[in-house]
Amino acid sequence: MASDINDNTTPFNAVAKWSGRTLFVTATGEIELVNSPQLESVLNQALADEPEVLVLDIMDVTFLSSAGLAVLVRAHRDADAAGTEFRVVAANAATLRPIQLMGLDQEFDVFADRDDALSGARGL
Repeated sequence: MASDINDNTTPFNAVAKWSGRTLFVTATGEIELVNSPQLESVLNQALADEPEVLVLDIMDVTFLSSAGLAVLVRAHRDADAAGTEFRVVAANAATLRPIQLMGLDQEFDVFADRDDALSGARGL
């Protein structure tokens, strides 16, 4: 029996955790067309919690599609509108390269690790 392409779900998870007034959202797996709305939902909820700084950690993401990049752009725009600083932790080739190719590292702060992202956070 042939497999149905729609039955193939890609592994993805995102969790949020506070550190002072900074909210870390850690995503793992693949961020692509099917599950990018899930990441967007988590980021929207995170912004609704009104953090001073929102850090998206995608170090354990193995694939970042154009749909995932669009989520990052919208999250940055929404964070800016809410007065929240938006930061991304991305240093692996699967995440950093697409961000750099699209010039998004010029739009929002990208850090090599969580400690760097946290140390730059205001009010800590």
